[in-house]
Amino acid sequence: MRRIWIPSSALIKTFALFAALVFINAFSGHYFNWGIAVYLPPTVLIVVVAIALLDFLLSRRLPPIEVIRELPGNLAVDKWTEVKLRIRHQFTEPVTISIFDGVPNNVNYGQLPLQIELQPNQISNSHYLLRPLVRGSLQLNKTHIQFKSPLGLWSVRYWTGETSKVKVFPDFVAIANYAILATENHTSQMGIKKKQRRGAGMEFHQLREYRQGDSLRQLDWKATSRRQKLIARDYQDERDQQVVLMVDSGRRMRAKDDELSHFDHALNSMLLVSYIALRQGDNVSLMSFGNSHRWIPPQKGVERVKVLLNGIYDLHANQSTADYITAAEKLAVLQPKRSLVILVTNSRDEDNSELLIAVNLLKKRHLVMVANIREQILDQLNDTPVRTFDDSLNYAGVRRFLHERRESHRKLTAVGVYAIDCTANELAVRVANAYLEIKSAGVL
Repeated sequence: MRRIWIPSSALIKTFALFAALVFINAFSGHYFNWGIAVYLPPTVLIVVVAIALLDFLLSRRLPPIEVIRELPGNLAVDKWTEVKLRIRHQFTEPVTISIFDGVPNNVNYGQLPLQIELQPNQISNSHYLLRPLVRGSLQLNKTHIQFKSPLGLWSVRYWTGETSKVKVFPDFVAIANYAILATENHTSQMGIKKKQRRGAGMEFHQLREYRQGDSLRQLDWKATSRRQKLIARDYQDERDQQVVLMVDSGRRMRAKDDELSHFDHALNSMLLVSYIALRQGDNVSLMSFGNSHRWIPPQKGVERVKVLLNGIYDLHANQSTADYITAAEKLAVLQPKRSLVILVTNSRDEDNSELLIAVNLLKKRHLVMVANIREQILDQLNDTPVRTFDDSLNYAGVRRFLHERRESHRKLTAVGVYAIDCTANELAVRVANAYLEIKSAGVL
């Protein structure tokens, strides 16, 4: 490892003082204007240089420091993750070091730089937090270490350890939270509520004892007669249905309400919805359109959510314009089976005609849901009190824009489309609840 020696501030000031005295002696005849003699003994300079050189040589003999970084191989975007550092050394005396890990610019971090006192013959452990803001491949470079030389005249710097390459996925933490809450039927804590509906259109699941509130149509009279007690049929939502997630990757999805773009929020939401659908026994496929055209064929089984994760983690929105009609025509070829198509976009009034044409093409074979993301600033401006003339202009413009969105929403619902208009932060819960309502209604 290549070390870098940087003189300490005390050493720099010492040499600066000597340089100033030399200057004064050379140009002032060894006297200040106040009549004070300035004499510069050369032996003093020699001693200082000798001490600095000795300290430099001593620091070269110091044993190297080894840093081992431990972090998960997969990270979730916009989520804090703990990174552990194990520091090995062979110092015989306590040494305080400063550590700054090689985090790139597109990552937020906390607790860096670390100040650690290394004790003789001991392995030190420390940690810090990082939060990736961009999906895709992430590389953490070597760790930067800095400490003082034995006499404190130099700062010694070098890089140690290995580079770490990890993948930054959409927010799979929400999946883990949902899975935990689902085991105890507490998904309502996330805002996701499954409405139970028994009867026609549902698949038979099992026989069980009659409970208060069950419909008389659920009674199984043969089983009741055989067991001499009321037995009811238990139904479950139909399985093996098709769900297609269509995500706009055009320029409008680059809009941001926070540190994540609308496209990132859309992928996070679609990932959670896909997990819920896979748990329901449905087949899930995903198609992106706009900048990048990617197709992930139907997957079945909860474990197949990993295929979806690996298929979308490096997707990004770009400056291209989304072509709804071409995307609908392409999906007709890729997915001939009747499906629930969930289209996530951020449309404007000028997109309405093209969006309606695309929706009507999809409706010939599929049940369609359009989730239209709304910028959060619109709601904030709509709720802002009007005090000045500029406020009134902003308010009038926002009201007109929201009116056009409502008209677009009305036109979609008028042709039999499930339409959602919400902010990016509301998207996951709104789409998940709409999917569960469709499943409960048995309309797919």
